[in-house]
Amino acid sequence: MFPLPLRFLACSALFVVSGLFPPPVVAHSNLAYIIINGEVFDGFDPRPGKSNSAARVGWSSANPDAGYVGPANFTTPEIACHLSGAPAPAHAPVRAGDKIHVQWNGWPFGHPGPVLSYLAPCEGTSDGCASVDKTKLLWTKIDDSAPAFIGLTKTGEYSSPPGEWASHIMINNNNSWSVHVPSGLRPGPYVLRHEAIALHFAKKEGGAQHYPLCINLWVEPAAAGTKTLPFSLDGGVPATKLYKANDPGVLIDVFQPLTTYVVPGPSIAANAEPVRHAMQTQSVAVWGGKAVKVVGTRTAPFVAGRTPAARSYPPQLRT
Repeated sequence: MFPLPLRFLACSALFVVSGLFPPPVVAHSNLAYIIINGEVFDGFDPRPGKSNSAARVGWSSANPDAGYVGPANFTTPEIACHLSGAPAPAHAPVRAGDKIHVQWNGWPFGHPGPVLSYLAPCEGTSDGCASVDKTKLLWTKIDDSAPAFIGLTKTGEYSSPPGEWASHIMINNNNSWSVHVPSGLRPGPYVLRHEAIALHFAKKEGGAQHYPLCINLWVEPAAAGTKTLPFSLDGGVPATKLYKANDPGVLIDVFQPLTTYVVPGPSIAANAEPVRHAMQTQSVAVWGGKAVKVVGTRTAPFVAGRTPAARSYPPQLRT
């Protein structure tokens, strides 16, 4: 457990008052849930004794300590959607041009690094992404959290290495990150791969800690009147080609004074329109989202049972 500054505890207290309990702060992390236009969709909690919704949109994984994927697995399928990652049964409907609020189950202040997002279309299946082969997914980066390394300040807690990073922006927003769905993305089923990288041990080869979270999406056309930009997923790469153990953004000593940081992985796609730091905000759940199942090229409501403890926040009344 890494202690957090008091301001982060105060932020959590505000969420309790507002009626939405934040996820507990832990040394490792997982996907608690996502919020799209106030609607909440369940992630996946790999820890022992935790129940998960049958209507979840977050992929399952076999990391009971809510731990990470290391560079030793860069050339294996594990780097795609975490250890033994398996598709979620449901999809979260979202319009092109909308924002997806990704809620982490806490993030330690002492784990600095970038926050990245990728999209991959699910092709060749009759159920969207529910049975997709993760080794066949081709990933295109839509958010690089630039500048991932914000720098050193003259005074305060960021005045000495490692300085301020995108991960601190995430912490300041109740351990959450907003991802913009490209306005020109064509409709269909996709997997969103959202990833935080912890660099506190990255001085040694194999020391970087990657936390890839995968989420099933059903993308619908942009809302009427939305300004759209041309967007293409051409050039996507398999997960096993995203990183190398000696990439300068993976093998790095963040406790030495830095002037720049090279974000690992491919370049961000043209017209991806990521949500920049100043626009990253917390989000409040209003009501439970209606997950869907994909049948061919259409969707239907996802109907499944739910265990009482599946969600990590109290229910709220729609107002």
